[in-house]
Amino acid sequence: MKPNIIVSLLLLLCIATIRFGRDAISANNMSAKKTYLATESTILIAKEKEDHTQPIYYYNNPQLFSPLSQFNRDINQNKDIYWLRKNIYLHANASTGNYVLSFDNLTFVDLTLFDLKGNIVDTKKAGLFRKSAAVSSNDGRDHFIIHLDAKTPYTALFRVRHIKGYTPIYDFNLQTQLDYLKKTQRMKIVHAFMEGAIIVLLLYVAFAWLVSRYRPYIWIFFFLLFIGFYSYALQNQFIDVFFPNNPQLAWSLVSVFRNLARISFLILCIDFLNLRKISLLYYKLILCIITIIAAGALFNFLNNFYFANYKQSNWINLSMGVIYTLYFTNLFISIWKKIDKMQRFLVYSGVFLLFGIIVLIYLGLAFKEQAIQYVSMLTQFFVLCITMVLLIGIRLKLRKTELDHHKSTEFIVEERTNELKKANDALYEQQIQLLQKNRYIETLIDEVNHRVKNNLQLLYSLGSLYKIGDHQDMQHNQPIQSMQDRIHAMMLVNQLLVYNQNSQLKLNILVIETVNYLRQIHDPESSILVDVDIAQDWLISTNSSIPLALIITELLTNSYKYAFPNKSFTKPMIHLSIIKNNVGTTMRFEDNGVGASTILSKASFGIGLVQDLTRQIKGKLTISHHTGFQYLFEFNNII
Repeated sequence: MKPNIIVSLLLLLCIATIRFGRDAISANNMSAKKTYLATESTILIAKEKEDHTQPIYYYNNPQLFSPLSQFNRDINQNKDIYWLRKNIYLHANASTGNYVLSFDNLTFVDLTLFDLKGNIVDTKKAGLFRKSAAVSSNDGRDHFIIHLDAKTPYTALFRVRHIKGYTPIYDFNLQTQLDYLKKTQRMKIVHAFMEGAIIVLLLYVAFAWLVSRYRPYIWIFFFLLFIGFYSYALQNQFIDVFFPNNPQLAWSLVSVFRNLARISFLILCIDFLNLRKISLLYYKLILCIITIIAAGALFNFLNNFYFANYKQSNWINLSMGVIYTLYFTNLFISIWKKIDKMQRFLVYSGVFLLFGIIVLIYLGLAFKEQAIQYVSMLTQFFVLCITMVLLIGIRLKLRKTELDHHKSTEFIVEERTNELKKANDALYEQQIQLLQKNRYIETLIDEVNHRVKNNLQLLYSLGSLYKIGDHQDMQHNQPIQSMQDRIHAMMLVNQLLVYNQNSQLKLNILVIETVNYLRQIHDPESSILVDVDIAQDWLISTNSSIPLALIITELLTNSYKYAFPNKSFTKPMIHLSIIKNNVGTTMRFEDNGVGASTILSKASFGIGLVQDLTRQIKGKLTISHHTGFQYLFEFNNII
């Protein structure tokens, strides 16, 4: 809906409210007057004398009274005590029974009812400031229920003390109970409907804040809450429920609730319009107005509670209404182009607020204290309209924020997607380069392995050629054979590493392959038993595998060569075990050969090589050579 259409509808609705509001009030009053009984009697008034406070005195001295229309109302009438006299004659068609004698807004009223003979028929007390204990259970604060005989004339004396600061209006009206209930029931139904709508909106706003955590909902909630208390405090039910023994305190809280609602609306304007950024001047002005309202609320409360000067407080509230009107009119005109369409809904609600203030000011000036009975309903009506417009604006703003967030999120996602795509492309290119490098490295490794294998094979073959050449005797071939054994150990390690395609190989395979090779060379008939005890699937690194293979080769070669010099040994045996524990690794090599008193010079080179290789892999070697050779290797690290 376009803004000009919304403003037009609001203006038409407010004008209609002002135009027909007074007609509706007048029509309601005229409808009620048709049900009044004994209205032909003139109300007489007299000021109470200090030394005469009993009703019988004023009944017996009718000359003290004068017609209300001729009475000179001095400035102290709102503080002094007055007696009112009214003759009650029921209509001809009226019947004997209970009737309601009602009045409006008087603070203290004492009723004394006399019959034709001057006997006191009934006495009652009522009034807006009267404690509940002093009011009869059948009566109310604004009415008496009296029993009247249809054929008997009565004289009613009212002792009235009105302390609200207004000039009292003496509008005592007699109705049947049914007519009075019809009149009050219409008002209660309207109030109940308005209050129910406010409660529903309060619940909706509370749940909306819990879901969205959007702060303006808080200020709308408090605005509705205080307006609800304000309109409810204008009714007698509020006093009877919360302050039955201190009605003046209840009436003093009315202006407090109204001013708290105003402060809530002003804070809502600051928050929803982001007023501090839009206009610093109006932001400072609204803070000043909030301060003035808070001070005025405190002053009105004290003024009403201690001095009961409600008229003065009402003029202060009317003045604040004028300030409200001037401020918001200038504010909305100034910031109209600076705010978005959703924030303009606050302006629309502000228009409703301004017209509501104007209507209430009009009622206060036109009807004075009588306007109280209509102020509550009109306030509830305008507040409901204001809240609905505000909620529409907030919902649209939240919707726009969600759409903007979604667009921003989609843009961020698209941007991140493009970045990820570029990163993936770069990674793909890097992966291709790495694959190419890996292939190149694999090629180089294969070439290196191939060349190592060829070189080792070449050395091994040269040794074989040397042995079958001119030097075929055993003395010359033994060093060559030892060299070939060592070369074969290195070839075996290289072969296993190439086969496993990693930097580790299985120790048991390495040992078994070494033992089998050396048996074929030195003991083809397998006359010597070789016992190997090694755990399965025990992986060792390259750094340990070559030295370990060379150590085993040297030990086995020495045993084959020197441990069993002849065939006299019945059970020649070589034992090799490698045990791994949590501390380290232990390798034990032993044979049951001839042993030696000292290390043989012929084997000194091999044993020296074994010792060097043991130190290379950080091990410790212990040799025992008296009954065969026993070698004990202790490695700190698990090889």
